[in-house]
Amino acid sequence: MRWQFGLFLVAHGLIHVAIWLTPASSDAPFDVRHSPLLGDLGALATAWGLLAGAGFVLSGIAYLLDAAWWPAALVVASGVSLVLLLATFTTWWLLALVIDVALAVVALRALGGSR
Repeated sequence: MRWQFGLFLVAHGLIHVAIWLTPASSDAPFDVRHSPLLGDLGALATAWGLLAGAGFVLSGIAYLLDAAWWPAALVVASGVSLVLLLATFTTWWLLALVIDVALAVVALRALGGSR
């Protein structure tokens, strides 16, 4: 189970990177750099997407190496991702929001000692 969870975190991070590094397309159902409340976020959304992605990859590697700080890294990555997904909210993000909340809960439980 350790390998699956660690690799899931790495893959989740790489998906974040791919989503926010892909150029905007007129064929896409929504623009990942547009906020319904804040308007065009452009490079800021991309930077937050890359930060979240790097955090997930780092926490996945730390988990695989059994580093004690993996839950803290995962809490930060999940928090950054949640802020970004809420800022650029679309119904397409619903599953991503559920995944990020679930990952934050797992990390917080690990920080609390109930591993």
